[in-house]
Amino acid sequence: MAASSCGGGNSDSATPIWPANAFVLVMLLRLSRSRADDIIMLAAMLTAAFTANLLGGAPTPLTIGYSLINLVDVLLGLLTVRWIGMPRIKTMVAAGKFTLAVGAVPSLAGAMLATALVAWHGTGDPWITGGQWFLSNLLGVLLLFPFGLTVSFRQFAKLRLQDRFLEAAILFALVAATAVAGFRYGEPVLYLVLVGILASSVRFRLLGAGAALIVVAAIGFAAVHSGPDPRDLYWVEMLQLFFAVCSIVGVRTAMLLNERDLHLALLQKKHKSAVRASRFKSQLLAHVSHEVRSPLSAIIGFSSMLESGSLSADRAPEFAAIIAHNGELLQRLHDDLLDLSRAEAGALTLQSQRVAVGDTLKQCIGAIRLDATLGGKDVLVDRVADDLALTADPVRLAQILNNLIANAFKYGDNSSPIRVSARALGDGFGRIEIANSGPGIPKDEREAVFLPFRRAAGAGRNVPGAGLGLSIAKLLVEAQGGRIDFDSVPGRQTRFWIDLPLAA
Repeated sequence: MAASSCGGGNSDSATPIWPANAFVLVMLLRLSRSRADDIIMLAAMLTAAFTANLLGGAPTPLTIGYSLINLVDVLLGLLTVRWIGMPRIKTMVAAGKFTLAVGAVPSLAGAMLATALVAWHGTGDPWITGGQWFLSNLLGVLLLFPFGLTVSFRQFAKLRLQDRFLEAAILFALVAATAVAGFRYGEPVLYLVLVGILASSVRFRLLGAGAALIVVAAIGFAAVHSGPDPRDLYWVEMLQLFFAVCSIVGVRTAMLLNERDLHLALLQKKHKSAVRASRFKSQLLAHVSHEVRSPLSAIIGFSSMLESGSLSADRAPEFAAIIAHNGELLQRLHDDLLDLSRAEAGALTLQSQRVAVGDTLKQCIGAIRLDATLGGKDVLVDRVADDLALTADPVRLAQILNNLIANAFKYGDNSSPIRVSARALGDGFGRIEIANSGPGIPKDEREAVFLPFRRAAGAGRNVPGAGLGLSIAKLLVEAQGGRIDFDSVPGRQTRFWIDLPLAA
């Protein structure tokens, strides 16, 4: 092949694979973040190619020409990837298209330029040079890309390489030993190399296939230039065919196994989702049956008493109010369960608009003060800017605030008021805070606060409710692009807050 591909001093020398261009292209794709990075790395590559050809004894015109053609080869590959994007290759057809676009087309362009250069210079056979240029550069892409484009800390973690280092070391040592023996003794030992590549694909997927291909290619590259006749073009071409078969078989095997892993992971995820849904339904039935029993008993019992006429007229309004209150409890439970089911089905609808925080708080607090369940506890607004406005669904925002304030009443002490405040943050969000004095939330219960059907002990009190308020609030806040969190000092105070986008 050309001097740029083997370091020889003439254009008739040949090598089965030229990895330099593929290596530079991988580095550009993985590391370059700007045009300046591209220029620096391409300049370094051009300098290295020029030095290698010069030290190899190539004539000056060929040294300059081969170096520039290498630059064109890499640049065409880079521009092609930037143009078509970096796809997620899931099938062999997609891998073939990507290889054709990024490997074959630039290599063919470089081969044509190399053929023209050798024909102009009059040294060696230009067609042999062009053919070997194309094959060796294309093989470089085939062998280096599976490893170069997949190696990452994420892949190491996915394959648990930190726990399988000894296995990997033994396997790749065997692949290397087999490759050395195969290139020295030929058939049938050489076929064991393919077995080693398949084993690497099975154990370490695409990363293993790529690493094994690199090991085998490096040993084959060295075997060509240390053997008795490095210019045996037929042997080089057979070696190229062998590398191509190894690459296709190893990469295809790894991709098939990756597809199987993906399907198994999806099945496992669906199974976990089904188990979680089954548990949720069981919890739902248990909690609903428990929560509706008391309101229904009250409604049925007091309605029967009113219907029988056994109550005096002056006590009838009192029992009617109890019936109405228990009816409201059932309606709230119904609405919360409906929100959960809509969210589960992805059918939760929101109507975002500009919402004045001050007006919304006044309306919510005014309605809450009329609620008999507060038992006279007051809700104080500490500070709210007059012009503070959020982008939110006004009905849902009121629902969130009602849930948080009702929760603050249930778990706070009976002597201190609930304090509400709101302000704009510096990151484009507005924050509404609800604070109450009381027993607080222990650290060991923090993770369960926003889970449905979970209720704290309430400092020994019988706390009413189905345990859905905070989970509904979290669901509605996050559905509007917001955040919800809290801090708590046990025995002193608990402070919940929601962050929603500020209105423009």
